[in-house]
Amino acid sequence: MRLRQEWGATMSQSARAILINGRFLMQPVTGVQRVARELVAEMDRLAGAGEIGVPLALACEPGADLDGLSLKYIAVERRGGAAGHAWEQFVLPRMVSGRRLLCLGNTAPVASVLGGGGVSVMVHDVSYLSQPQAYSRRYRMVHSALLPLLLRGAEQIVTVSTTEAERLQRLRPQRRFVAAQNGGWSNDRVERASPAARERMVLYVGSLSRRKNVERVIEVAETLAREDGIRTVLVGAGSSILAPVRSSVAPDVAHMLEFVGQVPSLDTLADYYRRAGCLLFPSLYEASPLPPIEAMSLGCPVVASAIPSMTERCGRAALYCDPLDSADILSCVRRVFNEPELGAALRSEGFRQAESYSWRAQARTILQAVTAS
Repeated sequence: MRLRQEWGATMSQSARAILINGRFLMQPVTGVQRVARELVAEMDRLAGAGEIGVPLALACEPGADLDGLSLKYIAVERRGGAAGHAWEQFVLPRMVSGRRLLCLGNTAPVASVLGGGGVSVMVHDVSYLSQPQAYSRRYRMVHSALLPLLLRGAEQIVTVSTTEAERLQRLRPQRRFVAAQNGGWSNDRVERASPAARERMVLYVGSLSRRKNVERVIEVAETLAREDGIRTVLVGAGSSILAPVRSSVAPDVAHMLEFVGQVPSLDTLADYYRRAGCLLFPSLYEASPLPPIEAMSLGCPVVASAIPSMTERCGRAALYCDPLDSADILSCVRRVFNEPELGAALRSEGFRQAESYSWRAQARTILQAVTAS
């Protein structure tokens, strides 16, 4: 508590007020937007606990829906005149008024960055550089043009893992990056209740994207349906920023694969995690993925890809597979279903791993970085 009080006192003496870029409130809620929402909610709680010694405000468009945030201490400033990218680039800079600007969603207004007014940006990942085939041409062009400006001009850049910070460091060796892992389930909840009977069901949660390896997930799901009688539920959808993927399913097992689309309700998503025999997450590129830790928080064993960011995030709590080898992915999933001791061990380790992450800790790290710059 003493450290928290000292931090708040230091902020009150030296820091300027902070305006949070609320553009994420007008976007579909995928990983980036979910992280931003969790962080703003935690910052509001920190303000209520007296840990933040400067005023916080959230800038957004008039139609932004803040109902799920339940803000009590962060002021909300709404201004219209444009929407989407245009709002962020042309309206938001006029709202800053001498405050620090905190952008939690990969982008920032160019005028504010070049103007040197104190812009901090959370760069979640640069997957479009190494996985260009997963994204639309327009998305790649916009972000490839913006990233160098952010790396040169942003006062502080925060990212979500040591692995991603190292990637950014290779792009801009002369600057410092702050790494702060994402939290886990909403409000840092972990359910250690005795496991209920789980269905013979594999769960996939994520965008229907080539970066997420979803085509191989479908291939493995078809085999599991045909040979093991195990069905697969895929939660997530494509979007305009993503390249299209093959989502057709062989007719003989089509009834065993269910595409449910985006699930905006966390209660509904939690129900899928509680029922699934395992989460399958063989992504080709991640920075600090939410679904594995969400699954662990709710006692669902995880099969994940053996890539550096995933092992950093999941530690010993996941069964790792080669994301480029369908046979290896299939073998790992079958082990979880056929070896009860393995499933129990993954659940136990998963609870411990999930408890090591905190949205509040991430929010504190970000605010400390912003106010120290």
